[in-house]
Parts: sequence; C-alpha cells; structure tokens
Amino acid sequence: MIWIIAWKNIWRNRVRSLVVILAITFGLLGGIFSSAVMKGMAEQRMKEAVSRETAHLQMHNPKYIEDNEIKYTINNESERLYATLDTKSGIKAWSARIKFLGMGNSANASTGIMVYGVNPEKEKQVSEIWTMICDSCGTYLDGNKTNQIVIGQVLAKKLNVRLRSKVVLTFQDVEGNLTGATFRICGIYHTNNSVFDEMNVYVLKEDIANLLAMDPDDSQEIAIRLESEDEMASIRKEMAAQFPLLLVRDWKKIDPVTGMLADFLDVYLYLFMAIILLALGFGIINTMLMVILERTRELGMLTAIGMNKRRVFLMIMLETVYLCLTGAFAGMISGYLLISYTAWTGIDLSSMAEGFEKLGYPTMLYPYLDMQFFITLTIMVIGIGILASIYPARKALKLKPAEAIRKD
Repeated sequence: MIWIIAWKNIWRNRVRSLVVILAITFGLLGGIFSSAVMKGMAEQRMKEAVSRETAHLQMHNPKYIEDNEIKYTINNESERLYATLDTKSGIKAWSARIKFLGMGNSANASTGIMVYGVNPEKEKQVSEIWTMICDSCGTYLDGNKTNQIVIGQVLAKKLNVRLRSKVVLTFQDVEGNLTGATFRICGIYHTNNSVFDEMNVYVLKEDIANLLAMDPDDSQEIAIRLESEDEMASIRKEMAAQFPLLLVRDWKKIDPVTGMLADFLDVYLYLFMAIILLALGFGIINTMLMVILERTRELGMLTAIGMNKRRVFLMIMLETVYLCLTGAFAGMISGYLLISYTAWTGIDLSSMAEGFEKLGYPTMLYPYLDMQFFITLTIMVIGIGILASIYPARKALKLKPAEAIRKD
C-alpha cells in the first residue's frame, strides 16, 4: 500500500513533479550522449590503433627498444618462434618486419621516416594499411616487383611527390655504413592519424634486407594479431615465459596514451555521470523539502493516527526514488534513441579534421555505449534518490504531531 500511496503523492502537484522529472531527463540525456560520443571516439581510436598501427602484441629484442639499432634482431629465436606463432591457439596472424629509422628524400624536400620492410601477404593479415589506399592512389606492395614503396598522404605532401614518383631512402646498414636506394611510389595511404601517415613507409622485406646486409629471415619486430583481445594478457604472458630473451608488449604499452584512455575511460565516464547526478540531487532535495513544508499538517495527522516513523520515512524515500527513476527512465530512453540514430548516421566533424587527425581520431564519429553502462547508471540513480531523500525524510520525522496538526 505504501508503494502505491508514494506514487500517487508525486502527482498531487503535477507541474512541480514534471519540472523535476524534465530536469533529470535532460540532465541525463546530455550526460549519456556526451559519454557515448567520448566512448565512441575512444573505441574507434583503439580499434584503429590495433588494426593499423600496433597490432595486439609486438615482440622485439630488448636492446632494440633501448637503442633502435637494426643490429638487434630476433634471429637467434626466429625458427622456434615462427613455429610457435603458426600453431598457437588464439593467434590469428603474425608478420615479421624489418624496422629502422632513415631519411626520405625527394627532389623537393627530405625528412626522417620509419621504414618497415614487410612480406605483403603476411602484413595484410595483421595491418589494414593496405585497405587505406584508394583506387586513385595506386596499390599495395606487389611481391613480383622490386623497389616499391607505400607512403602516407601527409608525407607525400611534405615531400611534394605523387604516385609513381621516386623517393630516395638513405640509412645505415647493420655494419654502420651509410647506404640507400631509389624507390618508386606504388601506393599512397591515408589514415585518421596524420602523425602516423607522415612518419611511416612500407617496402618489400627482401629489397631492404639486401641493402641492409641482413638475412631476409631476420627481423627487428614481430607484430601479432589475435583472435580476441580478451586473450591478450594471457597470450602475452605465455609468449614472454616461452621466449624470455625477447620483449613481448601489448598495444597498451606500445601506445601508452591510447592504452591509458582504454583503462581509465569507463571510470571517467562514471565519475562524469556521478557529478551530473549529484547536481540534480541537490535540486531534488530542495523540491522534497518544499513537499514536506506543504504537507506538514498531513504528515502530523498520519503520525497522530498511528503511522510509525519507519513508514513515514519509507514513503518520503519512495516518492524521491520514484521521481528520480521516472526522469532517469525518460532520459535513458531518449539517450538510447539518440545514440542509436547518430550511431547509424554518424556525426561528421570534417570541419575540424586537421585537429582531430593530429591526435589520431576520426572525423566521422559513431557514439557508442554498452548495456552495462545503463545498468550501472540505473543503480547510481537509485542511490542518488535514496541519498536525496534522507534529509527531507528526517525533517518529516522531527515534526511533532500536535504542533503539525495545528498548522494551516
């Protein structure tokens, strides 16, 4: 009975209740949609970092990470390692890369670059860079041709080159001698990370190994793509234990900024929503205090005819929670519909493309929130409702029946 009475009580003053409900609705709608935009941006950034830049795991000679010298290869472990990578459960694909710093030169400019010597077929299974080359920008590396190079669109503009232009790479070989060769651009890729596009180029592993005086089977880096990211931590530990002479890192260690975003984003979003709910909570407290003031005589009468303090407290608490849940339900339904619509159409931020791409974020955003967020938010709303009811309910309990009945 007390549950029904509490529900009816909140509609005794419809205007006031609707104002509170609408305040909660729009407050949560704004918070939920903002959270979905941030979550969507982060999810897209993380997926693109894994699929185009880092892969799930990378393996190196520890000294290579310290000094970035090409002489520190994985050759002493390669045969056993490759066999393990081919048979290990959970590993979708892997690619052994020759990786080193060099200079890219054209007739117009020069700049420092990171050169990747790759096997095209294996690299396609690990990295999606080959899908970032549009039809008018050439093709990915062809294993039947020599001295090809794939560069980023930003780097092409910096060097003032285009498709089929020549680029001279200069670098040091494994013995420290300065060497280089001319490569012809076969493809120009474009990702959402302009810093990455400006720095990284891809050539055939066999071509670059000959220039470096290296064995083509040697590599400085092995990139590993997994079947599921849920297995990343366990596979990393297993590979590190099986190959203790090699350094095994996941993408969160390789790209710490994006990794930190992945680890702390959910905490940040819940904190963000808690601040919004806390602000709304003070408004609810004020509203319920007004309710108590208006119903002083009524509450005194209920106490006088035998309603105990526990029931009075429960009634005030239920009225507050009902207000919160009604507004929260409307806010979450509205937020879910808005997120679903914008996730389908996308939010075009191409007017700010330059700024977003410097940070590695896409200009077409697709908001996203999982169901766990809504479940947790519902629990938070109930908690705020209970907390907001405590002070008004205590005020109601302090009323003396004889004095309250005499008030107009």
